[in-house]
Amino acid sequence: MIDRKTVLAMLATLLFALPVAADPARLLGSTRLTKVENDVDVLAFKKCRRGIDSLQLRVYRGQVEVERVWVRYGNGEREELVVRDRIAQGGQTRWIDLRGGERCVQAIGVIGDTERSSDQARVEIWGR
Repeated sequence: MIDRKTVLAMLATLLFALPVAADPARLLGSTRLTKVENDVDVLAFKKCRRGIDSLQLRVYRGQVEVERVWVRYGNGEREELVVRDRIAQGGQTRWIDLRGGERCVQAIGVIGDTERSSDQARVEIWGR
């Protein structure tokens, strides 16, 4: 039989382990891509989003074809990331690493278009 101290120690271990096991991803924002070939949608932030070292795109309400994503950093630098990925509804890209580790992100542009959808597909941009 397990005594009370052992049970409390096990519970404390689980409680402290939960934040480490949680996905550190956070939603930065969302946009909609139209059916226009190479549509450009920009997500701009009033304040720099700090501590971002990778991005992921998640798609809802349709299928999209994403050609590229560009990122403008707080220091004015701009990085272009080649994606070239067709993403089905409910799908997502791999995590795309940003150059230079954790960065202060000022804006993100998504270049692509909606496919096989009667409406504009929604693209969520996640960072970690």
